[in-house]
Amino acid sequence: MSTQTVLKRFQQEAADNGTAILRTCLTELAKVRGTANYAANKKLIVADVGALLFEAPTGTGKTLMAGHVAENISQLHNIAGLPKVVWFWIAPFSGLIDQAIRTIRTEFDTLRPKNPATDREPTDLKSGDVFVTTWASVAVANEASRKARTSTEVMPSVDDLVVYARAQGFAIGVIIDEAHHTFRGATQAFAFYKEVLSPELTILATATPRDKDIETFTKATGITNLRRITVSRQQAIDDRLIKEGVKVAVFKAPNDVQSLIDFKRTALKQGVATHKKLKQIIAEAGLTVTPLLLVQVDSETGSVEQATQWLKELGFRTDGDNSLIRSHTADEPDPYLSTIAADESVEVLIFKLAVAIGFDAPRAFTLVSFRPSRDEDFGVQIVGRILRVDRRLQIVKNLPNQLNNGYVFLSDNTGQTGLTSAAQRINAVKTELASVTTNVAIVSIGGDEPAAQLTQHGQTTFLTSSGHVGAADLGADSFTLGEEISGGRASSAIGGLCGSPSLQDALFGEWGLTVTAGSNSTPTSKPGPATGNFSYPLRSDLGAPRSFHRAMLSLESTDIVKEIVGRFRFDDDALLVAQQNAAKIIMEEVEIFGNRKDRPEEIRAELAQREIDARAQQALFKADDYDVIDVRVLHQALMAQLTKEIEHRGIDHLFDTDAKVRSGLHKILALRPLQLKRAISEAVANHTVSEEADPIPSEMRSFIALDPARLNLYGVFPDDLNTWERPFAEHLDDDLTGTVLWWHRNPPRKRFSVGMPLPGQPDFYPDFIVGVKDRTRGNGILLMETKRVINDQERNALVKAQAEHPDYAKVMMIYWEEKRDWQIVEYDPRNDKNYLDRVLRPELMVTY
Repeated sequence: MSTQTVLKRFQQEAADNGTAILRTCLTELAKVRGTANYAANKKLIVADVGALLFEAPTGTGKTLMAGHVAENISQLHNIAGLPKVVWFWIAPFSGLIDQAIRTIRTEFDTLRPKNPATDREPTDLKSGDVFVTTWASVAVANEASRKARTSTEVMPSVDDLVVYARAQGFAIGVIIDEAHHTFRGATQAFAFYKEVLSPELTILATATPRDKDIETFTKATGITNLRRITVSRQQAIDDRLIKEGVKVAVFKAPNDVQSLIDFKRTALKQGVATHKKLKQIIAEAGLTVTPLLLVQVDSETGSVEQATQWLKELGFRTDGDNSLIRSHTADEPDPYLSTIAADESVEVLIFKLAVAIGFDAPRAFTLVSFRPSRDEDFGVQIVGRILRVDRRLQIVKNLPNQLNNGYVFLSDNTGQTGLTSAAQRINAVKTELASVTTNVAIVSIGGDEPAAQLTQHGQTTFLTSSGHVGAADLGADSFTLGEEISGGRASSAIGGLCGSPSLQDALFGEWGLTVTAGSNSTPTSKPGPATGNFSYPLRSDLGAPRSFHRAMLSLESTDIVKEIVGRFRFDDDALLVAQQNAAKIIMEEVEIFGNRKDRPEEIRAELAQREIDARAQQALFKADDYDVIDVRVLHQALMAQLTKEIEHRGIDHLFDTDAKVRSGLHKILALRPLQLKRAISEAVANHTVSEEADPIPSEMRSFIALDPARLNLYGVFPDDLNTWERPFAEHLDDDLTGTVLWWHRNPPRKRFSVGMPLPGQPDFYPDFIVGVKDRTRGNGILLMETKRVINDQERNALVKAQAEHPDYAKVMMIYWEEKRDWQIVEYDPRNDKNYLDRVLRPELMVTY
């Protein structure tokens, strides 16, 4: 009984279409064979009808269709007197070689697979011989690794074999499998293809062609008309070759636990649950297929071992020959990888990226991926691994609906972007056959030899070289920006373009230049401020104090660690957190081809202890921001206090080892970070004291004349205000409500300035000190700080937004939104970030 596949109708039509195109190429070449200009004629013909591309989703039989075209073409020498053909079947990876050889032997009676590394006997060539190899074997720069390209005493090199075959009348054909991997920057592959093989016939097969890659290939090879034969996803679904859809699950967690969830373990747990459910559905339907679970790990050391351990905990046997799990990586390849599809004793295959390319596993329904990637090609390959339908299921009527989908679980939810893009790309492919009409005609004029000529609309075109068309000369009045701005045509043109002195000022004002009216105007500098020695005395009429108060940290004779631990709240919530091993998160599932979203499901996700330990350690190190705390001593003290609380609550049986107590403490520090922060702030605030600073200077001196200010303590706008501080100072000075009594620029690091200690930073000096009418807090004084960035990486703004002075109360931070409104910045402790709260109004300064 034959095991050959009976082609579906669309596959047969595609194979016939490809055969017709390449047959036309050989027929046209036969007409000019032996002519003096055969090389040029061949180039024109091959460029037009010598290459075709099979573009179809994984599982639609691209390899099968390409093989049938090759077999049909190889037999034409018996029917139409066309040349014999030998083929080079080139795969991108060695893992696909056995798969290709097995397909050739099983599906085609007259194709004969050969290994070019060991079987290059030139006298044994037959039409339909297929040399199966990889680009790495024949097209790499390292001569030592190109054994097939080296002649031996008994065999010629591949290069010489090609020359011999042509001398014996053979045409050369090339089948490039997974063609999208072939020519991306592979200069050696291009060189081998063009210079050594120089094929008459080329068949490309891919599920994922990119237009730019196709363009690169056609330009480099001189192909002007790549004939594309495309097959839609729906066509393959209708013929039961691939599944109807792929559902992709991602996991979303609240911000406060996002980084603490073990998403890899969670994805694997959900993938295993789906795998077991599908296995049960298949059994209940009376089918004999054992589904295969694919687990793609990342490149981290020990990732395969970790996945294996988790799978063991989830109920899969791992004992030697009876193991339900196999693994395949570049470092430790499984020599029997190609048989896994048929080995029903294997339920799980763990792999890294390499095996994701071209691995044929129709039993696979579920795939769990730990690999973070948004790449569209990654998405196409992942989808391709679970799209195929096992042959035993193709003939089953009324198949349970769950078996019509593949299922992907991503530990990194950003990978959904690549999968969605991949689905859109696959959906865009429609079933279409390539045109067989040629754009080259073989003509003979008078007694001349036949020659290939390009045609247009069926008419022959004789091309002559008429040279190139030069760019039009610029007119005599044109000029370049490189010409001088002063005088001449440029200045005249600028004057004409600007039209008016005001517009000219707008154009040149940014550089401090002006342009006077007239066609020959020359830019001149604007006058600057007057210079000299200017003095501005301190005003006494505004009611401001002569000196202000600065805050200092005083920890002398204080056990700060003991005080922090005493203020740390080991309440019921904290002790529940210490026992927490999982958190509730949302699992979202989207069918990517139809872009349909299922109802989200709430699941329990395990916490990653390693991430918890890291965050707890980070919290402890931040505790030393004031440089007065020994974090090791603090950690031990918190451990001792937690142990006491556990014993007091009678739950010490849950924390019977130091490791469990440590784990519990770290969960509190990681999941309730404000606990430690609040305890430290309270302890430090209890030891923050205020003292009177030196009196502010009796006058302000400047080397330039300063603009007058109505409410400034010196009656002017200081010259050290930056581009945000100056507009805000003007905003204060223009207050018409009477709320602002006076304002003072608070310079940093002066003995008379207002400063306060901040964790992890130098002392903080707010930009402005403002006297506010009717303000009862802060002795009628408000400290104000302008900020260009409200959430910076250094957390500078975060800390300042929480700053409080023991006498003047909380500092008001403000932001100039789009340079229109001044908005108040507040700190959000839940999300640990600043946000814009409201527009600044004078009355808010009174009660803030």
